[in-house]
This record gives sequence, C-alpha cells and structure tokens, in this order.
Amino acid sequence: MKLLVTGSGGQLGNGWQRSLKDHSSIDYVALNREALDICDEASIAKALDSYKPDVCVNTAAYTQVDKAETQTEEAYRGNVLGPKLLAETCAVRGIQLVHYSTDYVFSGKLTDREIFEDGYPEDAPTNPVNNYGATKLEGEQAVLKALPSALVLRVSWLCGLDGTNFVKAIINRAKTLGELKVVNDQFGVPSFVPDVVEQSLFLIQYKQSGLFHLGSDGCTSWYNFAKKIVEYAQLDVPVEAVGSSAFPTVAKRPHFSKLATKRLNDLGMPIHSWEIGCKTLVSALNDE
Repeated sequence: MKLLVTGSGGQLGNGWQRSLKDHSSIDYVALNREALDICDEASIAKALDSYKPDVCVNTAAYTQVDKAETQTEEAYRGNVLGPKLLAETCAVRGIQLVHYSTDYVFSGKLTDREIFEDGYPEDAPTNPVNNYGATKLEGEQAVLKALPSALVLRVSWLCGLDGTNFVKAIINRAKTLGELKVVNDQFGVPSFVPDVVEQSLFLIQYKQSGLFHLGSDGCTSWYNFAKKIVEYAQLDVPVEAVGSSAFPTVAKRPHFSKLATKRLNDLGMPIHSWEIGCKTLVSALNDE
C-alpha cells in the first residue's frame, strides 16, 4: 500500500511520519504545503499523478480557532475549499481519501452530556458554536459529497510529540510559572496522535468509509487532564480549578465535546483510556 500524507509539517502530519517508519509494508511520502497546496487544484493533480498513491491522508487544515472568527476566508480555504478539491481530484483518479475533522462540529451544550453519556455518536445532530467548527463541518460535507467512499475521521483535544498542544503547554507553564489555573467546566476526552494514526490505519486496511470518531476511552475536564499531566511529569505544582470566564476567548468553546468511539470499537479496534495515552505521551516527551 502506498500513502501520500498532506500537511507533513503539522502535529498530525509529523505523527503519521513517526508511525509509518515502523510499518515496513507501507510505502509513503509526506508533503508540506510547498510540495502540495490543497487549495491549488493543479498542485494536487501534480502530486497525485507523480506519486500515484493508493490512499491520500489529508492532515492539512486551518486550526486557529480564535483567528477563524475574523480570518474567515483563510479558514474557508483551509477547511472547506482545500478538502473539496482534494476529494474531487482523488475521485477522478480512484484514490481513497482520509480526511480529519473535529469535535467542534457539535454544539457542546452541557445538557448534551446527559443525553449522550458515552459521547456524541457519528450521527448526532451537528451545530457548531464557532466559525472554525462551521468550516470543518462544511469541509466534511464537501468531502463526502465529492467522494462518498472517503473516510472522514473526527478527533478531539489532539495531543502529540510535535507542534503545540495542551500537554506540552501544561508542562511548560508548570515549569516556568510554578502554578496553574485550568478550566473545570469544559468536558471531553483527549486524542493522542499515535492512537489516531493506528486507528486510522485500522480503518484504511479494513476498507471502511464514511464518518468515524477516533480517540480515547473515558471523559475528563481540562482541569483533571492538567492534573494528570502534572502527576505523570512528576512536577510538584499546584493546579487550581477555574471557570471558563477566567480565560475569555474570541471564539466560543463547547462545554461538552466527548466523541463516542463505539462504532470503531465494534469493528474490533481496542480503545484504551485517555490516562494511558497521557502517561505514554508525557513519558515520550521526557525522552525527547
């Protein structure tokens, strides 16, 4: 099997490259924006015709949640136009497309935590509360319309060895500030990059299509997540729970965004707890 990975310089793109090094049976190429601009149809066609992959894994996206409120054109291009062009170009060539989306496609109301105790299933009603989520939802729809056999994979609270993420930020702040204040009224579950790649490969190899939720088992708040990070990093730093109002943001954030992974688990993919993923990542960061 031959894979082409877009967005090679991002957190997930780098994670794919790290994981694929351990899969000798998979031939792959990972391209950055200069080599493959997903918003440029000619650039996409050139790359796909040159490398002739069986599967295109799109990790390229616009991910600046707050800036998306004002950078509407940039968000649209990265999250809607680009994926749409990629899906259309893959469809013509008979190439499978794997595209990533987000928990932010849901409304994230706290009352949903009672309705969807195990998290939002794939067919739960969508209703994003910010422009980032709106563009990601429109991107999902554009991909599946252009290529119904595509895999659209939603992830939440993504963390890995590369790029910026919550785990790395908490460790850095704990070491520099000596104390932490973290919101305790937003609930969800972290997704760890190695797990996301493994789960994606499982679905690719079993020739699945459509919407799937990836990630970890369990549910937590950002506050409890931070406490575990500090514990696993063996940092003696106090962590104070605060409300979301203590950290006002430009874009509204969901208060509940856990994704249910039952559909994936029912296919035979084991889903381990977020605590295991967190401990593994913190350990790996210490070894870097």
